[in-house]
Amino acid sequence: MRLPLTDAREAYQLRHREMRREMSAITHELRPGAAGAILEFGRFRVLLRRRQLLADGTLVELGTRAFDLLLALLEADGSLISKEDLLRRVWPGIVVSEENLKVQISALRKALGADRDVIRTEFGRGYRFTGVLRSNAASNACHHATRRRQRLGQRSFPPSCRPRFVACAR
Repeated sequence: MRLPLTDAREAYQLRHREMRREMSAITHELRPGAAGAILEFGRFRVLLRRRQLLADGTLVELGTRAFDLLLALLEADGSLISKEDLLRRVWPGIVVSEENLKVQISALRKALGADRDVIRTEFGRGYRFTGVLRSNAASNACHHATRRRQRLGQRSFPPSCRPRFVACAR
C-alpha cells in the first residue's frame, strides 16, 4: 500500500526533524556549547550541523538520502545495520524496495571514491561502516577543558573528555 504524496511528504519531514534532533543531541554530547560537531574518517569530514561531506576540504555532492544513510552507518559505529532498519530510518513511512537502498548505497560509495570500502555489505543482512571514526569536536572540547584546568592549576585529564569516538591527534 502506498501513502498519498502529502502523507509521504509529511512523514519525510517528520523524520528529518527527528534526525536533526538526534544529530543535535550527538553534537551536544560530543562538544557542549558547540556550533556543530565534525566527524572524520580517512580523508573525509562530516559537518553534522551543515549536513555536508568534505573530501580533503572540498565539498562532495551527496543527495539527502545518501547523506542520511551515511549518518546512520556512522552512528552505528561499526555495528551491522539491517536493510530493514536502514529503509525505516531513511524512508520513514514510505514503502520502497530494496533497490532504492542499493542505489543510494551505490551513490554513497561513488562519492567516497577510492575509500568506498569503508562501507561493507553483508549479503542478505545489511551494511556496516568499517572505517576509523574520529571527532574533532571531542578533541577540541578536551583541549579547551585541559587548558582551563591548567590555568586553574589542575593537571589531571578531565574524565568528561573521554569521547565516544577516537579523538583526532593535534
